[in-house]
Amino acid sequence: MRSLNKQLRGTQDMLRFALLVTVAIVINYFDPPLPFLPGAKLGLSQVSTMLCLEIYGSWAAAVLVVLRVIATGLLKGNLMSITSLLSLAGSLGAIAAMITLRALSKKRIGVPTLSTIGGVCNNISQYLLLLITNTVGTLWYYLPALVVAGGAAGYLVGAVSLAVLSRLSRALHGGATMERR
Repeated sequence: MRSLNKQLRGTQDMLRFALLVTVAIVINYFDPPLPFLPGAKLGLSQVSTMLCLEIYGSWAAAVLVVLRVIATGLLKGNLMSITSLLSLAGSLGAIAAMITLRALSKKRIGVPTLSTIGGVCNNISQYLLLLITNTVGTLWYYLPALVVAGGAAGYLVGAVSLAVLSRLSRALHGGATMERR
């Protein structure tokens, strides 16, 4: 927690972080399931996670994910259900993969690519939890659809995140644009 405090030194940083958490909670609460893929959601709340990862770093993004899952679980009344556990497992799997990939690539990997990997790892982590808990049985045929859907949703989230980061950069730094990644 100490390194998170170092990253969020000023009141403005804390307020921006709280705003990212709040936006993630609200978007996650209202994110509807995909009609063609049972149990899957688009995951637009991950835009906040990507913004947090880029602006504040790894620890802040991991804290944001945990706060989002807890708050959404409390709001929906399913904090201790398999739904919240799946959300936590998927989000932590995704953030762990993105942090590791970012560290290994020394920040040379772009936001959409990073988010795509995160989307795939999110779905794989959730599927592994279902296998471990014997909730899904052996539905291996469903895994390729989850990987493709996670990659597509991750790329969309990454593209939106990059657009928002670019606009934030222009707004905060007076016209300086963020490099295309």
